[in-house]
Amino acid sequence: MVRAPSCSTCGSFLTGFELDKELNFFIHFCPECRSAEEKTARLKAKEEVAEGKAVKEAA
Repeated sequence: MVRAPSCSTCGSFLTGFELDKELNFFIHFCPECRSAEEKTARLKAKEEVAEGKAVKEAA
């Protein structure tokens, strides 16, 4: 029996498929975990921008 690759974090099937720039090879990824990581990165970037504006206004 062949099993589909699954995510080590959430256990869902790895249905995403993209070219990895570092490996120069196509890889599978978990779209659910990827979207959560991207959301976290966007929030962090927004916080950094807000901090930069606060520092600029204080100066």
